[in-house]
Amino acid sequence: MRLFIVSNRLPVTVVRRDGGVEIRESVGGLATAMKSFLEATDGGRGLGFREVVWVGWSGLRAEVEGEEVRARLRERGLLPVPLSEEDVSLFYEGFCNSTLWPLFHSFTVYTVFERRFWEAYVRVQQRFAEAVASMAEPGDLVWVHDYHLMLLPAMLREAVPDLAVGFFLHIPFPPPEILQLMPPQWRTSILEGVLASDLVGFHIHEYVNNFLRSVAKFLGYRVEVGVVHVGRRRVRVGAFPIGINFEMFHNSALSPDVQTAAEELRQRLRGLKIVFSIDRLDYTKGVINRVRAWERFLREHPEWRRRATFVLVVVPSRTGVPQYDAMKREIEREVGRINGELGEVDWVPIIYISRFIPTPTLHALYNVADVALITPLRDGMNLVSKEYVASRRDCRGVLILSETAGAAHELVEALIVNPNDESAMVEAIARALSMEPEEQCRRLRAMQERIRQNDVVKWAVDFIKATVEAYGEAREAAASATAALLDGGAAAQVAEAFRRAGKRLLILDYDGTLVPHYPYAYQAVPDGALLSLLRDLASLPGTAVAVVSGRPREFLEAWLGALPLYLVAEHGAFVKEPGGGWRQFYPVDTGWKTAVKRVMEEYALRTPGSYVEEKETAVVWHYRNVEPEVGEQAAQRLLEALSGLLEGAPAVVLRGSKVVEVRPAGVSKGAVARWLIEQLRPDFVLVAGDDATDEDMFKAAPGEAYTVKVGRGDTAARFYVPTYKRLRELLHSLRKAAATSA
Repeated sequence: MRLFIVSNRLPVTVVRRDGGVEIRESVGGLATAMKSFLEATDGGRGLGFREVVWVGWSGLRAEVEGEEVRARLRERGLLPVPLSEEDVSLFYEGFCNSTLWPLFHSFTVYTVFERRFWEAYVRVQQRFAEAVASMAEPGDLVWVHDYHLMLLPAMLREAVPDLAVGFFLHIPFPPPEILQLMPPQWRTSILEGVLASDLVGFHIHEYVNNFLRSVAKFLGYRVEVGVVHVGRRRVRVGAFPIGINFEMFHNSALSPDVQTAAEELRQRLRGLKIVFSIDRLDYTKGVINRVRAWERFLREHPEWRRRATFVLVVVPSRTGVPQYDAMKREIEREVGRINGELGEVDWVPIIYISRFIPTPTLHALYNVADVALITPLRDGMNLVSKEYVASRRDCRGVLILSETAGAAHELVEALIVNPNDESAMVEAIARALSMEPEEQCRRLRAMQERIRQNDVVKWAVDFIKATVEAYGEAREAAASATAALLDGGAAAQVAEAFRRAGKRLLILDYDGTLVPHYPYAYQAVPDGALLSLLRDLASLPGTAVAVVSGRPREFLEAWLGALPLYLVAEHGAFVKEPGGGWRQFYPVDTGWKTAVKRVMEEYALRTPGSYVEEKETAVVWHYRNVEPEVGEQAAQRLLEALSGLLEGAPAVVLRGSKVVEVRPAGVSKGAVARWLIEQLRPDFVLVAGDDATDEDMFKAAPGEAYTVKVGRGDTAARFYVPTYKRLRELLHSLRKAAATSA
């Protein structure tokens, strides 16, 4: 078994200089974390991996990367994925950093939604998938990292189905109210992409809950504590807070280089208390809030002037991007103003450094700073806070930490503040600078022990072991599955049978089968490609196509009425044959509708986000847009209320995908499917649907029919496909097969 680590960047920096190539180890967070893990596990062999392969971009544009660089990287166990200058612009700077980064950090004002960014996001990840698939074998474990690659698990699942796949997100996952701002198709693809993993990991439970709520709200999957039911698959979801190499930071003060740098700092800042922070330049870091809080502290506590200084390190990021350049100018303007107004000849309030600092200098600052002021506006974890705490062998120092950083859930002995509460930050700084040594040590010792026990090696080992366990569970579930995946070989057999048949019948559900489920029913209109596909199939000689839906006939007539199709509305209550008019399939008694509608409207008033749809023969309560927990509870109560109300009435209550529906007894899709088969007597039948109401059609089909469930789950169908897109691909293959026989 091999371990594939897949991330946007490889753990190296490649530099072309003087006609040669230099490859240096990266000092990035993930690269450092995985290096510690691999060293501790003998290159992965301690966990049973015979080889570890890291897949990612080299950092060089494909135009200048060249085969020599790729060959040297492969010698080091690194598999480069080439990205062109356009890819970097649209994928990395575009969708990753202009769409996902601000949206997932809840900075919606900075979020950009552009189709060309999305298309590049899909295209680049297909390239990553091809790279992994070129080497991966069934049973290998693939660990996919971060927001750059959220579609990759699904692509890998298609290319090499029997892989163990774990996905870990290193940034926050937003609440569904924020995620809802993303176009529905993109949002669905990202959620489905991640859910193709066996295990999905986040730093803290808050992000886990946000993800589970989003899955329930937008995809309708059943969610339990730590598990998403994707049909028969159980996707495990959990919190795995990343740690650091505790011993390295704790022993940093013993390094001669660090000792020298620390002594220089102490001499230069003799007599001063040192408040320290370091961040990459980014709007999520709250640097300007920190600067203004420090100014206010000095104005409200003038006794600390000339007794304390703020060492502010801001590492440049995304140079040339106007928004970031403006942020840098604002920080420099404020620092200059404060130093000018409050500074003295022999003292400056803020020592500002705007560049990368060497590792020994950073470790020295960790060791000499009396206070670490770490107050991001939003941060997935924040390892700087852990590194500062771990570095303090002297048991001195105070950590001020933002409550909006993931690390605040672990480092509870820090002084926790809200970065937007300037008064609280001022109070925390004053308390930190005056804190007694005994209290400092008590707080640090507790945090150090927690960080020591939950270091980066434990994080990686726990995640990999959990992925292996989840993969084992998935294999057991697959072995007991009743429906087989309609993959390449089986799909080819279906297409060949379609080609050879003289009389063909396709019976297709609409919502969730031909189009995705949408928050509101009116949004699920057919796109041009679907209309063209249905027209072409129905125009083939000897081919009948029926769309059997729960939709009212007005909807089907408006969008599909011009096509040569059989249309079936309201689960079989109404039928329209090609070229004919609508007719009621059989008479029904709907005397119960008024009372049912009144009850459903009461529930709609009590349950924000739900609504009632009245059809000619049925009444439906929709709750797809209700908070998942609230919606499921309300649906259960409504079912109980309707069951009592309708006792003895000629009606049935059904619970479907985020709907509760009451319809006449005896009306079913199965009855219409049986009628179509008896009327047309085809020698090829394909039936496709996605929810409980379609099971009647599968049961009505003859044994040799090709019955296909869209999505996984207990079913009477012979086959399943993961999504409506895969069903459309199957229908395209049928059209193509028929064309070759013409």
